[in-house]
Amino acid sequence: MSTDIERASDRPAARSSLARSSLARSSLARSLSALALALLGCGGSGAPDAAPPTAWNAAADGQKGASSGTQAERYFPLVDGHVYHYVTLGDGGGQGLLVARVHRADARRGELRFPSGVKRFEFTGEGVVRSDTGVFVLKEPIAPGTTWTGEHGGRARIAAVDAAVEVPAGRFTGCVQTVEERLGDRPARYVSTFCPDVGVVALEAASGASYEKAELKSYAPPFDMGPDGVRRTPVEPPGAASPP
Repeated sequence: MSTDIERASDRPAARSSLARSSLARSSLARSLSALALALLGCGGSGAPDAAPPTAWNAAADGQKGASSGTQAERYFPLVDGHVYHYVTLGDGGGQGLLVARVHRADARRGELRFPSGVKRFEFTGEGVVRSDTGVFVLKEPIAPGTTWTGEHGGRARIAAVDAAVEVPAGRFTGCVQTVEERLGDRPARYVSTFCPDVGVVALEAASGASYEKAELKSYAPPFDMGPDGVRRTPVEPPGAASPP
């Protein structure tokens, strides 16, 4: 029987099927690794810009207290210096950690800095867009039924504005959940959860039998430890102190 299995795996059809499965898994992993979280920030090439202007973990030097005053910013705040940690999970049981740090350039522009590069965003009157592609991450009005062309080429829509989600960072309510569905020969579904005054809390990507997700583990402003680095302090999620 083992010989039959080995022979079957050598057949062109079997090799093609295995290759497609491997490609789907690696594509999902790349999307989540880039976040782009985006949430967070996936789409286009799927990777952060190659050369960030400064080290991702350099001391915060952006604009403090900057705000665009847009409706979408409440669900995608870019607060200078804040650090986000995400746990990534795959359908094969593998687990990883993704970290991003915020740099706020001014009231309209901000960045998510990763160890591998940087993604830039802009707040406009229509929503949050990727500066390099012009593609919306979250579009206004923040209401069920709002649609746009998503970062992965599919049709994105706001599915809910009152979602509740529980992740390692805590339980969050009043969240906006978006769904992007891509059809064709590479169908896929992407679900992003944006929570008020926090940002991207969860990302899910599914294609065929492959499934990947990223969940917020912690988010916090750093405080200066001097030349030796930055230490992060825990921030209580909204409603965390309330009894269940």
